Amino acid sequence: MSEQPSPEPRPDRRTREVAMYGDEMVEERQEASYDWVNEKIQNPELRTEIIRVVKKYHGGRAGKWHSSLCGSYNAVFVIEFQDPESYGMMRVPLPRFSLELREEKVQAEVNLMRYVAANTTIPIPHIYHSGTASQNPTGLGPFIIMDYHPNLVHLSTFLADPDTDPEAPNTINPTMPEDKILSLYRQMSNILLQLDKLTMPQSGCLGYVDGEYTVHARALPQTLTDTITMAGCPEFVLGPSNRVLNTSHEVYQFLTDLHMAQLIFQRNDAVESADDARDKYTARHMLRRAAYMNLLPSPSYTSRQEHITPTPETFKLICDDLTPHNVLVDPETGEVRAVIDWEWAWFGPRSMAADPPWWLMLRKPDMWNGGVEGGVDDWVGKYPKYLGIFLRALEQEEEKLGKGQEVTVPCLGEPLEDDKVAEDGTMSEWLDNLHISGDSSTTTTTTTTISTNQEGPKEPPLSVRMRKNWEDGSFWINYAARRSYGLDPIYWKFIDERLFGENPAGGYEKRAESMTAEARELMEMVVEDKMKEKNGERKVVEWFAEEARGHLARVLGYGQL
Repeated sequence: MSEQPSPEPRPDRRTREVAMYGDEMVEERQEASYDWVNEKIQNPELRTEIIRVVKKYHGGRAGKWHSSLCGSYNAVFVIEFQDPESYGMMRVPLPRFSLELREEKVQAEVNLMRYVAANTTIPIPHIYHSGTASQNPTGLGPFIIMDYHPNLVHLSTFLADPDTDPEAPNTINPTMPEDKILSLYRQMSNILLQLDKLTMPQSGCLGYVDGEYTVHARALPQTLTDTITMAGCPEFVLGPSNRVLNTSHEVYQFLTDLHMAQLIFQRNDAVESADDARDKYTARHMLRRAAYMNLLPSPSYTSRQEHITPTPETFKLICDDLTPHNVLVDPETGEVRAVIDWEWAWFGPRSMAADPPWWLMLRKPDMWNGGVEGGVDDWVGKYPKYLGIFLRALEQEEEKLGKGQEVTVPCLGEPLEDDKVAEDGTMSEWLDNLHISGDSSTTTTTTTTISTNQEGPKEPPLSVRMRKNWEDGSFWINYAARRSYGLDPIYWKFIDERLFGENPAGGYEKRAESMTAEARELMEMVVEDKMKEKNGERKVVEWFAEEARGHLARVLGYGQL
């Protein structure tokens, strides 16, 4: 595929149709971590030490160096053993984050992998040992020693278009017969159905405390790491590592705060013009406003009053990187042999766990056709075909597993003229302090009864929940909440008018009318900052903690990460 030329800069250019770019200078600095790996593996003494440590815990015989690999976030050092032939690896996170965050990430992934292995039949690579940086004699930082499978292939290989440029990301083979797609989707469906059984009473990452797995640390969604590695957001504004959340509303508030932090801290490549900056600010402000008014999907309410006083709820496993690319299968039989890369798995809102997978065509909607203008529309035109096949596969697996529950399901509804939630004075004042307008007259939520039985309400089958989330638009709200860099085209195409009423021209102008005066002033302040950064020196900013927190707080108000 030939590279598209960059559009000519224009003072009025707006990019609502395409995803926001990452900060090129931040990403270049992050890529220096690859040089770190290459430098390390040239040291024969370090190789010998890696072999010794892996052999110590793996237990294999006659260990020798096999290979090293470097992904976006981790380096892998593979050791080959004989009698019998097997492979073990040491995996360490690249130094793209602070040591504290790398250790937090490793421990969360180890706990999650062991929990999934103990509670499902999903094949998880066996973990022989893990530890902190101080416990790693190689000096490479926090680590995991586990099985490695060099002879397996990615499930995505079977789905991918063979004519795709080998250097380009995979897209689905458009000529693949439906029965073959159905068979491959059934393998993914079985995995999803087993994960759907796992619940926790709080949102976050797992810890292992007093012999039990429990949510013990903050969630580490992919959008959090993107905010650091693509926007240059300082880690110390992203909240304490021990912060767990108790309601879906808090999770949506946290994620939409992250989106605003991404815009505020990304110095380079963030906006094209002043109006583009206003569009980007407005998309994040309005989605955050909906989160703080508790208008986003939640399973825990049956009335608007419960938006203000949430009832206890349970959370499901959200796997931000569970795609066919991370499912390894036998190249001869197609049998699933290992599911890998669990680092962005966390317990979150049940509504998010009920979204149909974006990966059915292997590429995200905002990255379809290379992320060019019109790509999202093309993705939406093709996706329903594959969703229909997937839901059939899921229903077949549900029948195989003896599923078939019935329930009362909350869902987003149509606007009600008599919605009065914002008329409460305390609520309005609280929203004003968040720099968020309290007008919610265009949105409400209702409850749709599917059915119940004498044993009381139960959750409907996953296929029913996924179909509902696609049909009522919850899919797009959840997708936008979970993906900072895909937010803009998704918000303006699928969320803005749904939540806040007509906006025929699109863009910030109509929405600015409903903002408080203070919110409009803040928007202009952010626009001024973004234009100074765009027209000024391209650089990576090194923030001091208090300065960064103050910079964020002046926009977020009393809301905080």
